[in-house]
Amino acid sequence: MKERIISYLDEHEENQFHLLRELVLQSSFSHYKEGVDKVGELLRRQLESCGMKVEVVKEKEAGDQLIFRSAACSREEKSILLAGHMDTVFPVDSAFNWYRENDGKVSGPGVIDMKGGLVVAVFAIRALANYGLLDTVPVTLICNSDEEIGSPYSSRLIREEAAGCLLAMVFECGGLQGEIVTGRKGKAGYHLDVTGRAGHAAFAGRDKASAILELAHKTIAIEDLNDVSRGIVVNVGVIEGGVGVNSVAETAGVGIDTRYLYEEDAGKTAEKIRQIAEKSTVPGTSAILRETSSRMPMERSGRNMNLFHLIEEQAEFLGIQVREELRSGVSDANTIAESSVPVIDGMGPVGDCDHSDREYMIKESLPARTKLAALSLIACWNHYS
Repeated sequence: MKERIISYLDEHEENQFHLLRELVLQSSFSHYKEGVDKVGELLRRQLESCGMKVEVVKEKEAGDQLIFRSAACSREEKSILLAGHMDTVFPVDSAFNWYRENDGKVSGPGVIDMKGGLVVAVFAIRALANYGLLDTVPVTLICNSDEEIGSPYSSRLIREEAAGCLLAMVFECGGLQGEIVTGRKGKAGYHLDVTGRAGHAAFAGRDKASAILELAHKTIAIEDLNDVSRGIVVNVGVIEGGVGVNSVAETAGVGIDTRYLYEEDAGKTAEKIRQIAEKSTVPGTSAILRETSSRMPMERSGRNMNLFHLIEEQAEFLGIQVREELRSGVSDANTIAESSVPVIDGMGPVGDCDHSDREYMIKESLPARTKLAALSLIACWNHYS
């Protein structure tokens, strides 16, 4: 069967790039609902034609969420969950609005983040469908519309599907050395607002209740929470405050980003930041801390490593280089990992410079990763079912 799957995908390689071009040229900025929905329509045509049933979760503020299920899902067995997002970070009026193939590379907005990954998932499913395997292998594919803004609308849906799945694969891009993601750091964001007492700078003494001065003390204390040995990263990335150089600042605020490898460090780091917020160094000042975002880590667990090794075996059969990676950025794989199921990310094609107008894909990696995904689906079902 492996050789037949490979042969089918070789015959349809041109179609993979045709779909990729269509997806990339359709703008799908997270806040452009019409564009994201058009990407969804392109995916529906591909998957409904091979027998996948679609459920549409309507959204008002974002593109609709799509859930595709193979015929075998009707047996109420746990399914293999696949996930990929349809939105990109590029605004509708971005000058980065073209698709090019040149010197073994493909360039365009979202080509690896993650429209290339969607193509991999679609054609892996189509390959299985061509040989009737979707009648016995339960596969669920979530195509969500809001990952680039933190998946505020789709996270609940992803959690629900993950809770009843056998294992999961997410199709964010692979690394330039063939990396497949076995773990991701968690992330929490905060905004810290400090209030002091306004006054004229000319008459202010050493006891001035400057919100900016207090925030300076707090910023240094927050930055001291960085811990390389634990993989804890804390960054004060945005600062604002004051109304003029001749005024004592009454208000000031900072945006804070934290990353961590382990769930226990999420709570500990949050508590330390709360303690810093509550303690005032400058008399007459106070602070309010609020959490703005949060995702638990996708820990590099034994179950994830076992799934990786199964995929690695298929890569060896295909002559594809893969290696496992712990990635600092977050994705929907973090959300899936909350359900304690085996999950792997980075199953998409290989490339670099995503989130910029230099985004590109290594062209040969698209058909290669599609074959890897298709064979891995079969191997995983045989192993885990």
